[in-house]
Amino acid sequence: MKYIRYLLACTVTLSLLSGCAHPEALKELPVPEPAEGLRGEQFGIDKNINEATIDEYLMRPDSVYRDVRMLKDEAEYEAIGGDSWLSGFVEGFEVVPYPMIVNVEGLPEEVGSSYSGTTLFTHDAEGYHANYEESMNYLEYLFPKDKTIFLMCGGGGYAGMMKNMLAELGWDETKIYNTGGFWFYEGDHAVDVKREENGKAYYDFFKVNYHYLDFTSMHPVDGYEGSSAPADKEPAVKETLLEEKSAEEVGKMLADGETFALSLYLPGCSSCIGFAPVAREFADAGRIPFYGMNYNAAKEIDAIASGIEYTPSVVLVQEGKVTAVLSSAKDEDSAAFRSTAALSEWFHEHAGTAPVEGSAVNSGEDCDTGCRVDFSSEDGE
Repeated sequence: MKYIRYLLACTVTLSLLSGCAHPEALKELPVPEPAEGLRGEQFGIDKNINEATIDEYLMRPDSVYRDVRMLKDEAEYEAIGGDSWLSGFVEGFEVVPYPMIVNVEGLPEEVGSSYSGTTLFTHDAEGYHANYEESMNYLEYLFPKDKTIFLMCGGGGYAGMMKNMLAELGWDETKIYNTGGFWFYEGDHAVDVKREENGKAYYDFFKVNYHYLDFTSMHPVDGYEGSSAPADKEPAVKETLLEEKSAEEVGKMLADGETFALSLYLPGCSSCIGFAPVAREFADAGRIPFYGMNYNAAKEIDAIASGIEYTPSVVLVQEGKVTAVLSSAKDEDSAAFRSTAALSEWFHEHAGTAPVEGSAVNSGEDCDTGCRVDFSSEDGE
């Protein structure tokens, strides 16, 4: 036994001496420096770390990576050769929508206006003003001051605006890099969100690590009453009108052997918005406890998220076990997303609940293609 312990000790010692236990030294970062020409002067895109070189600096433990686009921007970036949809991103980048951080200013005239709804901050001639008591906490959490911050967007503009905002609010700008725009990315770590199927474009936003800003849970500062934008600039309806459940709450419900259903959604999912009134009317009938759950939270629970590829989806849980899934990826399930009556039939078949004679219908155009997460543009491109 002493001999075996001696061999084990020697093996561990040799491993440490060989350097196996020590990670490779991180590549030294150049000081942020604007690129030459319009890219640097107008957007502040970095000369050394940009779309052509960012692959050399990915996955660093001392850094965070933020893509600051919206899933679907109201600005028409197609007018300047871009894409209003988040069609892809660089692996490791998490999405934090800049237009929901602060009001957008200075966009090219051709693209029109971006999102003009409620924001964490307001910018005016006097600087940046927090709209909520939690605004700075959100910002410091999403853009930690003790990390190097790599920013990206579609063309470089939002990323430059985000860097300027952080610098003005006290962040160390020598630790912030505007790496440019995904539209010009030249590396090997692209994650495709947009895909073509049967001549139509679909956007698989479930691949995106998206930081949704829920303003309803925040406390506005004195004098701030939300956006002053016209009503048609605000979302017509939330992605779910059901009582929201967190991963922790659902985990406990499973452990307690409860019977309930979940409507899984993603922020920005237009199909989910169309389904919301149908789900709410059925839930109000009281046939079974029916809740909403953000798919990003559901991913923490394998039993709930396993096999879910599209939103909206409905998961039926009976006595703590998943017994049925209504999937917008299946043509045979599409009818249940269209009306309360059809959804009621699905629940009657799988849970034995009594019928509901509701009048709500899914008016979303996406339902014409099976209620999938279909974010195709009006012209089908």
